[in-house]
Amino acid sequence: MNTTPHQILDIDDPLVSDENPAREDGTLDYERCARLHNYLAAYGWMARHGKDTPNLDALASNRRFLRTAEDERALRERLDSSLISFLDSIYDPQVEFFYWVCGLDMESCDDSFPLEDNELEDGKARFIVIYDTDSGLGPHCLGVIYDQQLHRASLTMTIENTFCVEPVDEHDDLWFPLETILTNWIYMIDLGKVVPGLPNDGDPPTSKSQLGLWSWLPYCDAQIDNTIATMEHYSAAVESRMPSDSLLLISAPLFTDADLDAASVPQDCFIRSLLTRLKTPRFRFIAPGLEVPHDKEAFVRRQKFTSIPHEKDYIPAVLLFAAPDRTVNVNLEIWSLFSTAHENFTMNEGDPVPTGLYSEPVCRAHYDTEEAGFRLLLPFALRPDPRDDQGARMSDGRLVESGSFAQLFQHGYFHPFGGESRSQRLERLFQRWTELIEGGVWTVGPEGVEGDIDKFRDADNGNDAWIDYCIAPYW
Repeated sequence: MNTTPHQILDIDDPLVSDENPAREDGTLDYERCARLHNYLAAYGWMARHGKDTPNLDALASNRRFLRTAEDERALRERLDSSLISFLDSIYDPQVEFFYWVCGLDMESCDDSFPLEDNELEDGKARFIVIYDTDSGLGPHCLGVIYDQQLHRASLTMTIENTFCVEPVDEHDDLWFPLETILTNWIYMIDLGKVVPGLPNDGDPPTSKSQLGLWSWLPYCDAQIDNTIATMEHYSAAVESRMPSDSLLLISAPLFTDADLDAASVPQDCFIRSLLTRLKTPRFRFIAPGLEVPHDKEAFVRRQKFTSIPHEKDYIPAVLLFAAPDRTVNVNLEIWSLFSTAHENFTMNEGDPVPTGLYSEPVCRAHYDTEEAGFRLLLPFALRPDPRDDQGARMSDGRLVESGSFAQLFQHGYFHPFGGESRSQRLERLFQRWTELIEGGVWTVGPEGVEGDIDKFRDADNGNDAWIDYCIAPYW
């Protein structure tokens, strides 16, 4: 075990990365996982007690799993030897371990996976809850589930979520080495997306979602920087494929604050910060049928949600890239999504709404919200025939709901590193779109990306066509 504060907090080496991938040989890398665990335990302990370095005596004082010989015998009956070695190498967190989970559990949850063969040769349980879900999130909690047969893990927050990850052999992309999950949590802390701090510590109570020690922010500064970099990389990929004499002579940011004031875009929000710093693309169409808003007056006219009254910490949807002259009528799905930011939503079923790429409407105090997210609102329904099992899919591998207008490119019901409801991030969308441009799935002409918005119907074309219109599971 790492025994000095310096060793615990020196975390760069064990983090999973492209250059330092997770173990894939079907065993638990318990030493690496222990280092990642101990970093999170120390980080939370320091935040709780206002310390600059962990007090190792305090961290090590409560070893509840291996406190007695009887405890150890009970654990050995249900745990693989590598998990025992992991427990021997870690500190009990003593505080809430991370935003979604409280602390160590190590109980069997085989009963929650009835579709699996849970009889291991040595009689041990197959599925173990390593970290249990924070009970503040509701009933039927599970947590980080560890498969002792395949030595992979998944954050299955509730019993109801198990249907997303079983049968296990059909959901391989939603089970990860344990070090991958722990690395992603540390990345969220480094990014500034998840932050520690006790309630009533001076922050406005409605500006974040707090669970015990940890808070989930609707967006952070690094997300603005990363999204801008990704979108400008995408624009460069498009521009490099255009005839040089067709590029527009523009070098200014996409919008000024005055432009956004005219469109009633709220102050101090993710989308305003993004749009006032983003370089204007030097072409007309940023995706099939979606227009770059070079005409600022048209941009203002198309905003249907920013003018509806909303409170300070409610951020309405902003139409970023519209499909000109293509609308869709408000239905229950659209009403549910876009009314989120309004206490009195004034649009009615059947009212026309411009289609295109919108920023995500949010209430910042809601659990697991994502202000850096998006909704691609289409003028046609996906999977119009509910019997069709070959249509568009979401990141968790599930089919989009039959008749949906806004689920393309979204997470789905399952978030593999935590969460249940937030939208997909704009940064991830433009990473995927870059792959479509570079892979030749989308073509580029003199005005930018070719085709109209009906190109997105390709996601429903059967066979494996949906793969191009699906974002790989991530946080």
